[in-house]
Amino acid sequence: MAEQLRAAYRGAVPRYRRDDESEVQSRHHRRLWTILRSIGMSFSFPIAVLEAGCGTGRYFHCLENVDLLMGLDVSSDMLKGAGNPVLREQVSARRIDLICENVFHVAFPPGSFDFIYSLGMFGNGCPVTSEICERFFTWLKAGGKLFFDVLSLANLPLRVQMRRTARRLAYPLFPARVRRRLDQRAARMPLFALSRSDLEDIMRSTSFSEFDVSIQADGLPRWGGAHLECLAVKS
Repeated sequence: MAEQLRAAYRGAVPRYRRDDESEVQSRHHRRLWTILRSIGMSFSFPIAVLEAGCGTGRYFHCLENVDLLMGLDVSSDMLKGAGNPVLREQVSARRIDLICENVFHVAFPPGSFDFIYSLGMFGNGCPVTSEICERFFTWLKAGGKLFFDVLSLANLPLRVQMRRTARRLAYPLFPARVRRRLDQRAARMPLFALSRSDLEDIMRSTSFSEFDVSIQADGLPRWGGAHLECLAVKS
């Protein structure tokens, strides 16, 4: 899947940069700017931050009170764009390191970050799992915060939701050759949309005891509508 994502992003940086420049003018982006800035300023000291799936650095300028910003992405092409992020003159992080790695495989020492966020990574081709949330928990310091979004199942057309549900229920009954065909089709670019209760169940299965999941329906351009947001704190 990581290889397919790299191939999909290859050569797409100019388009993403155009999207960056229009996105930063949107109401949705201004709301995220407020959230990210507020989280950064909630710490009484300069913080270490990880952005998982940083792409072309669309949100770098939203951060305040940052000593180290680690931008992680599976695509080296996207990271080239992040080297010159949108609204670069407003980026205030004292140091920015860009790392080309798979978030499911990369290793950071426990307690490396005060704040971890991920926007636009989970949903198309990348799932939210208890494993990845547990990795985030380990990488956070005590009192650290996690903020991420994911494509909402409610955003999908009803026929697509019904088809996904029917296939999930019937999958164990299919012959092996049919299951293999379905797996191959899904592997091309799987869609990992979640319902609010799905995401809450995932978070409850992790070490996070303090979290809040909300649904936003403000016309997010890359997903066309509703998405879920989760803010969690490492107690």
